Amino acid sequence: MANSDKNIRITTSKNKTTFPNIVFTGSSAGSSVITLEVLDDNTLSFTSNEGQVFSLDSNLSTGTIWSVNDISGYPLLRADVGAANGATIRIAEGTGFVGIGQTNPKYKLDVQGWAGFASTGDGTYTILVENGLTTGNNALSIRAANALRFYNSGNTFFTGFIGAQSGVNTTYTLPTTSPATGTSVLQSTPAGVLSWVPMTAGGGSGSVNSGTAGSVAFYAADGTAVSGTGLIQVPTSGTAVSVFTNLDLRSQNDIRFFNSGNTFNTALQAGANTVNYTLSLPTAPVGVGYSVILVDTSGQMYFAPAEGGLAFTSATGSRPVLRQKQNHHIWFSGGYTPLSAGPDNVIFQIPDLYIDGTSDVTYGLEAFYIRVETPSAGSSRIQVEKSSTRTGAFTLAATGSSLISGFGLTIAGAGIYITDTSVFGAGILVTSGDLLRLNWTLLNATHANFSVQLTLAEI
Repeated sequence: MANSDKNIRITTSKNKTTFPNIVFTGSSAGSSVITLEVLDDNTLSFTSNEGQVFSLDSNLSTGTIWSVNDISGYPLLRADVGAANGATIRIAEGTGFVGIGQTNPKYKLDVQGWAGFASTGDGTYTILVENGLTTGNNALSIRAANALRFYNSGNTFFTGFIGAQSGVNTTYTLPTTSPATGTSVLQSTPAGVLSWVPMTAGGGSGSVNSGTAGSVAFYAADGTAVSGTGLIQVPTSGTAVSVFTNLDLRSQNDIRFFNSGNTFNTALQAGANTVNYTLSLPTAPVGVGYSVILVDTSGQMYFAPAEGGLAFTSATGSRPVLRQKQNHHIWFSGGYTPLSAGPDNVIFQIPDLYIDGTSDVTYGLEAFYIRVETPSAGSSRIQVEKSSTRTGAFTLAATGSSLISGFGLTIAGAGIYITDTSVFGAGILVTSGDLLRLNWTLLNATHANFSVQLTLAEI
């Protein structure tokens, strides 16, 4: 600063349109020149050649009393006052940071050292939330399901707590004492008062096997010694619960199996028996059709179908309804001579149960018989086809639609020739409502007077 530049110039501006001002000069030009202006509302405005730096308002009842601004005029620090809310101090309203004890703050509020909020001057706090006049009215709130995190000494991993997403407020009061010697668990009263409870309180002594991942061990709580492998295993993946000992349901209580909507259940319970006995479930699955459960003298259970030409149609009360099985004989043709190869236009529908005319009956193929008259040794092939739907849609002449193994039955020879088969593919069944037809897939022109029969055996 040159001595010749030092100056304080006061301009009154009385009877002029300009503002009265004081110019503080330390050098001839540049940002070091500060001008103090008195605005029309008596506000004191400090400006440099880059803009307003600081302002002080004479109005102490409303609006901004004073502010410190950046080069754009945006307030870095200001004090507002309002009749309803009292005084308000605003700091870093824009994108800037506030550092307390920090040279280069990284956050909106970056505090180096301890901080106290509404403290009474207690010198032992790190963050103190307190009100000296009342008790229990202040809180440290972590909102929007954010976590309270406790980091390890290297600040690499943390343990976090998040509030439960319930519809009510819940407050827990920490225990007044530290845990007792040994292992303790944390329990709560209905009011949320927490306390440490030793694992041995009211329980047994001894040890149990450690089990595997996902296992939980239960032992007597009556003071008796415990040991062994009484484990209930809950796997970390899947839904099965494994019990490696007997599972007792006392007082004739139920085991309940609920439907998919959890609205109704099927329950099993013990009978009013006076002696113990054990029933062992069947070792083989249910066969085709209806079966009953038979129990031998050892308590072994079996799924047993009806034999001796009998079948179960339904169960009424505690008694199965028995009927005699019926074979069904189909005459597709008797002395018929087709005009050309291809599917027949005669469709046969498997009938319902003859007893009531509505119940479905399932049949297996028993025998397929063909008789033909021919003067030559040529051959013809015939297959029985089942509709792909119950509306009469067939896959024409496709080998996959044939019910007969080998894509049909081939006949050959001169004179009267008869052929039949009782060998069919595994699992070929027909049921009431299924549609069948013949397909003359390979027809010899000399063959005539076909008689074709199919026998179905009820299962």
